[in-house]
Amino acid sequence: MHRFSLIGLLGGFFAVAGAAQSGPVVTEAEFLSVLDETHPAVRESAEAVGLAEARLLAARAFDNPVVEAVREDPAGPIGQTDVLVSWQIPNAARRPEIEAREGEIGAARRRLAHDLLGYRLAMREAYAGWAVAAARWQRLSVQAERVESLAEREASRAERGEASGLQARRLRLAAATLRSRVALAVGASERARGEAAAWHPDLPVDARPVLPELPEAPPLDGTDSRVRAAEAALASAELAQLATRPVLASPELTLGWRRQDLTPGAVDGPIFGVAWSVPLFDRRQAARRSSEAGLDAARARLELAERESAAARAAARNNFARLGAALADARQELGATERMLDGAEAAFRQGEAGLTDLLETHRSVTEAELAVLDLHEAALAAHRELERLAASREGGAGS
Repeated sequence: MHRFSLIGLLGGFFAVAGAAQSGPVVTEAEFLSVLDETHPAVRESAEAVGLAEARLLAARAFDNPVVEAVREDPAGPIGQTDVLVSWQIPNAARRPEIEAREGEIGAARRRLAHDLLGYRLAMREAYAGWAVAAARWQRLSVQAERVESLAEREASRAERGEASGLQARRLRLAAATLRSRVALAVGASERARGEAAAWHPDLPVDARPVLPELPEAPPLDGTDSRVRAAEAALASAELAQLATRPVLASPELTLGWRRQDLTPGAVDGPIFGVAWSVPLFDRRQAARRSSEAGLDAARARLELAERESAAARAAARNNFARLGAALADARQELGATERMLDGAEAAFRQGEAGLTDLLETHRSVTEAELAVLDLHEAALAAHRELERLAASREGGAGS
């Protein structure tokens, strides 16, 4: 079976399934390509924008006129017919209310963009988990086959009286232990593939992932989308408070036509009326109190968003730099694992080293290589956090 060193495994893109396996290779970019406007997660998140747009339509709409027809004393000597049309004139709060609803739409769209970014990062996380689990499976399979080959060779030598039977049995035990770990790795890989398939339902059953290379750190300039959304929400809350200041409601105008059936003849003519609510008891105190509470909360949310953004940016930069440097050092240290194993096996065959030393070398190399895979997975997670912060930022005031 083809052997490869960890530096080659982690140095670039590679297929992580076993050499005996076949199937289409699915890269991270291909996996992410299904995240578009037709994806269920995207359609579900778009509801908030639709609701905000509906509230804007409601704010822009004028009150419907009220048409009323009244017939008095239809069988009496003097019948009267009134046809009335009443309409509530838009009040002074209409304009700031419309502007507040427009601000809600902007905030909802920013939240949608933030949600879409979250979905993309969740897909990257699922793909990375799948690729790393498959890489562990591959690495353990290679090591198990190598130890199995050693065990078979020592068993043949023991049958010929050239080696100790105890050594052959110890090698078989080591190979059995590795096969158990391979079985566990297969299960972990299948579970990871199932999580990835939840995002990509058309993922082929025999698809093979590619462990992504660690990208460069993106710049973190501009304003975080959470801060922009909080700013938009604050502006909307300020406009909503302005809308509660007018105490006097707008008057209701009534126009109509009245006809009186007299004996003999009839009299008819226009009707004009006005009704105006007098703010004697209800002076919109509850509405103002509610808007003030909402404004205070919006200001607090903006302050929290600014603090969290600054702290997250510093932590993400430091974490990615630290993990990236550790991964580079680990790769350099493990660049000659194949030569190390070949040397240990040669020393064992020539009697220069014991079986314990050989098994310890195999164990150390395997654990070190799996530890570097864990480090690679953590570095990819750190880069996803940087991408989240970078993609949710706008550079400059004019962007």
